[in-house]
Parts: sequence; C-alpha cells; structure tokens
Amino acid sequence: MDKMVRFFRVDGDTNPKIHGIHFPKMPITCASFLGDSGSVVLSGRRPFFYVYDAVSGNIQKIPSIVGRGERSLEKFTVSPDGRVIAFVGNDGYVILVDGKTRQWIGDLKMNGSVRAITFSEDGEYVIGSGSDGDVYRWHIGSRRCVERFHNEDGTITSSLAVSSNFLAVGAESGVVNLYNDKHAPSSSRGRGGLSLTATERSPLKSIMNMTTSADNVCFNHDGQILAMSTRRETNGLKLLHVPTATVFSNWPTSKTPLKYVWSMDFSPGSKYLAVGNDHGKCLLYRLKHYWDE
Repeated sequence: MDKMVRFFRVDGDTNPKIHGIHFPKMPITCASFLGDSGSVVLSGRRPFFYVYDAVSGNIQKIPSIVGRGERSLEKFTVSPDGRVIAFVGNDGYVILVDGKTRQWIGDLKMNGSVRAITFSEDGEYVIGSGSDGDVYRWHIGSRRCVERFHNEDGTITSSLAVSSNFLAVGAESGVVNLYNDKHAPSSSRGRGGLSLTATERSPLKSIMNMTTSADNVCFNHDGQILAMSTRRETNGLKLLHVPTATVFSNWPTSKTPLKYVWSMDFSPGSKYLAVGNDHGKCLLYRLKHYWDE
C-alpha cells in the first residue's frame, strides 16, 4: 500500500487523474465519500482516521474515538446521507460516529465478532453480521435491535448489501443468500440493543457460483443487478440479474482480465462498474443498458 488516495474524473474516455493525496502515517484500507458533502473518510489499521475535504483541501485527523479502545479502525461504512459513520469494533461492537462532529454517538452490540455492516437505503437502520452467522438490524435513533435472524448458510458472514427490496448476505462458504427485505424490519425488540432470540427467514435464492468466500456484495442503484466477488481466486466476480435471480453468463468471461478482485462499486446511475484488483488497478466497465437510458 502506497498510502495514497487518488481522484479521477470519469468521462468514459481518458478518465484523467485530478490529483492525489499522501497519508504518510496510514496505509489506507477503507475510503468513502461522506454523503454529498465533498469530504472523504479514510481509515486503516490505526486507532485514528482522517476526513479529507476534496473541495478545500483540508485534512482533519481524528486521533481516536473517545470511550473506545480499538487499535484498528480499518473497516467502516457511511450512511447514504453522510450523517453517520459506522466502524467495525472489537468484541461484537459497531461504533457509531457523527458524520459532522466526528464524535462518538453510540454503540451497537451483537454476539460474536462483527465481519460486515451496511446501512439501509434510508439511513435509518444498520444491518450487521459476523462470526455467529446471525443477521442483526438496529434502528439508529433508538439504538435498538429490531430484527435478528439466522442466515440459512450457517457459516461466518463475510459481506452484506441492501437495496430497497432485497438483502444479500455473503458467507465464507461462497454462498450468497438473497432475501426479500421489502417488509423488514420486524417488530421483535430486545433490550440493550440486542434481540434475544433469532427468528428464521428463508432466502428467495441461494447463489452458489463461488466456491471461496464472498468477500464483497453490492447492488446497483436500482437494485436490478447484484455484483458478488471473492479475493481468493482470480477473476472471481459474478453479476446476478436480481428480478430473475440468474447469474449473467456472458460477462465476465474467463478472458476478462480482472485478476484478484479486492473492491468494486457501481456509479450512481449504474453507467459504470469499477473493479479494483491486486495489481493496484481500477478497471472501469461501461454498462450499456444504463448508458443508453
């Protein structure tokens, strides 16, 4: 890791680099825009994190999260509106930080260790899962767990993604379960932020096209496509057509030069799919269906 964050202007042609910023004290493992504020949150295997204002060029270092003793804040996710940053903490904790003040505002607790977290589309809920294989849903305002169910795969959860209608749960076995999430959350509640008993939910579809850990899952903007990838085998990327629950067979192919996929995401209107690999390259693919709309 070269401790750099780089900004590019995507034009579909040359996609020029705008500038780059070096963070000498932190190898960057996670980065995300903070809503539409123009700021970027960056973290690594350090007890501190940075917020970089891409408009003014100002860099703010947050030395620690007061009240927490984590030595690493290497994994986090940001609510869609940028109001809340959720960090993966120790001992089953999800740490909530205010997106504006950068101050600690609360903790969420699950059994086992946290491996994956995401926000609902409206930013009102955090969904998390981990070593116990259960999926938890907390309401941000009340800090209460409003739903807990056991992922049918039964192994350690490695990734989560949510759309307006569906929830995707990736596991270390490589299985990705697709759940109907339109009517969630349920009304079951537990004190202290933890639902005491796990309910049962059956997935609409279990996707078994990967044989190693489903490290990343991601819906596109309208929830029609689910991207799934693994870091443990070359060209380990699959795209699912969600309405029919079928995996696209025409792309990627065995000749698509993806290498080991480490990260991926769709552009806001799904005109592009960006794939980061172990060679330090960001591959940009155009999705013609959305390009023509």
